[in-house]
Amino acid sequence: MNKISMAVACTLALASALRAQESQGADNETLEEVTVLADRAGAATKTDTLLVEIPQSISVITAEQIVERGATTYQEVFRYSAGVATELAGSDTRSDYFAARGFALKQYLDGLNKTPKGLYGSTQETFTLERAEVLRGPSAVLYGAGSSGGLLNAVSKRPQWEFGGEIGLQAGNWDRKQLQVDLTGPLGESFAGRFVGVLRDGDLMWEGQANDKYVLNPSFTWKPGERTDVTLIGLYQKEDMGTQTYLPMTKTLHAGGSDVKIPIDFFVGEPNFNHMDTEQTSVSLLVNHRFNDTVALSSNSRYLEQDVDYGEVYPTFNYGVDTFIDPARTTLTRAFYLLDDSYKIVNSDNHAQIDFRTGPIAHKVLVGIDYTLFEQDRREGYSCVFYYPGCFEQMTIPLNVYNPVYGQSFNYGYSNAFDSRSTQLGIYLQDQMKIGEKLSFVLGARRDRATSEATLSPKDTINATTFKVGVIAEVLPGVSPFASYSESFTPIFGGDFYGNAYKPQEGEQYEAGIKWQPFSNSLITATYFDIEDSNFLTSDPNNLQNFIQSGVIGSKGVELEVQFNFSMGLSVNAAWSYTDAKVLEGTASHPAGDRIEDLPNHLASLWLSQMLYVNNDLTMRLGAGVRRVGDKLDYYQIQKTPAVTLVDASAEATFKDWSLALNVNNLADKEYYATCSAWAVPFDGMCTAGQTRSILGTVSKKF
Repeated sequence: MNKISMAVACTLALASALRAQESQGADNETLEEVTVLADRAGAATKTDTLLVEIPQSISVITAEQIVERGATTYQEVFRYSAGVATELAGSDTRSDYFAARGFALKQYLDGLNKTPKGLYGSTQETFTLERAEVLRGPSAVLYGAGSSGGLLNAVSKRPQWEFGGEIGLQAGNWDRKQLQVDLTGPLGESFAGRFVGVLRDGDLMWEGQANDKYVLNPSFTWKPGERTDVTLIGLYQKEDMGTQTYLPMTKTLHAGGSDVKIPIDFFVGEPNFNHMDTEQTSVSLLVNHRFNDTVALSSNSRYLEQDVDYGEVYPTFNYGVDTFIDPARTTLTRAFYLLDDSYKIVNSDNHAQIDFRTGPIAHKVLVGIDYTLFEQDRREGYSCVFYYPGCFEQMTIPLNVYNPVYGQSFNYGYSNAFDSRSTQLGIYLQDQMKIGEKLSFVLGARRDRATSEATLSPKDTINATTFKVGVIAEVLPGVSPFASYSESFTPIFGGDFYGNAYKPQEGEQYEAGIKWQPFSNSLITATYFDIEDSNFLTSDPNNLQNFIQSGVIGSKGVELEVQFNFSMGLSVNAAWSYTDAKVLEGTASHPAGDRIEDLPNHLASLWLSQMLYVNNDLTMRLGAGVRRVGDKLDYYQIQKTPAVTLVDASAEATFKDWSLALNVNNLADKEYYATCSAWAVPFDGMCTAGQTRSILGTVSKKF
């Protein structure tokens, strides 16, 4: 608590300094009024475009909504977004994993590729975000490295020209304690600054598995004139985390008779060995300059370094091999996996926007070039259960699930290493055309050159051209049907468990839908999509630590999202989606017709929030939500993970500048499994636990 006390004192001192600068910068720019429902997003077109003028399905989750729903992880942010499957492996600390429309989603931060798919790495801190955007479907024309399912774009908090901010303390179950600070304001006539910081100490739902995080996120904006702004964003993030655990199905989902059920929070790993420690440092430079009313330039660049130290002991679920080694089936065999991974990413996106007219058509043309460099230095260690050259001979680290004894000694170390290097260079052109006030078109094309090489693979170079076209028209007041065609080209950086470089994914989508805005601060979107994708990345059924590529899959479905903000303080967010994703051209182990594993066909959610105005100083907000996650099928098309319905709730009281909030997720403390797979057919399989009830209290002071 000494560290937190010192941090509070420093924050208050910084707040006083920024407040002293407020009068000097008040004339530069004023803060826009924050509304719960965003009406525009930059991810879809890289231009300032209204959502109702974009012929594509896109959603925005604001910082207000993130706080209101008590989202403490990035995966929790999208629980109430149509078609987005979150927490695919439960409370997985290896990274943030999402899927939509049958495919894993790419993650971007401030418009730049954040983490290559399939890699372990640090998670996105929600307190540093201004908003988060969901762009569904292929978006290769503008991003190159976006999957067929779409992408998530997190937008960092940036300096403002009026003094403001908050300091808050959180406490929750699993010994969670967190200090969070957000301060912003002018630092002179042409400079503004912001500092966002997080200090957390806590555990995961498994006792003794850490959930510690340290975040320093300073940013500065220089505005030499009305037409130019330059923003520098720094980020240092260190996470000392434990790991999730895998549980045998015969002792959990299928427990009965002599198989006595073990607790859902039973830990199968080694408390002093399992860990997921990451350290990330990045610097982003965002530059915007408008020459005149016709031409504007934007340049976004980032350098990121990350180190990963991961270790796990887990049950040896292998196909055709019994997980238990004794006749009574009480003692599990276990294996270990070690990962020491370092990588850096350099990426830059530069484009010019040109606004002009040709007769009745208003054009907004975007011409851009982007570049990504990814370099990885990776070494691993594993038990001989994998039968790999150089593995450690001790194959089992047994554990009795009814009388566990932790701390057993075993041989471990690193035995495999490789380097990989990938680049991508893309040139793109987009024309947004508007005829009158009702009809909008978008046309785009891109040319990519991607290279990839790894220690055990030769250099591979691939060129690709992708296109998109879309149209949206307001045929009745507030009613805008749309249709689009788009393609994806995804060079997958890095290599598999064996050091082999991945091939790029390629896909195409046909999409049609309707957007209805019955009144301001409302939006209803209904969408149908049809996608075909090749070389998709999936979990290796024979190795929990690996990802493999195979075949062609098709995905069809519908999505419905409803957002209303009523003047009496009532907010409604509802979503429903159905996704039919299956293999079209398969392999021997994953033949045509198979359903895509570990993805729910159905997702549904409803969140209601009511603001109560007691008097001029006191307000209250009550919120409640229900989430329905449909059943999932495993890789072998044998084991279904049952569907689950979960309830969340929140309450907040605000008195002047002080607020007190309580968030409870999984209010009924329902025990469920995020995914179950028949890895050891016919003997057993494994399940990952869904998160049990979490309780979070927050007290904060705004400036």
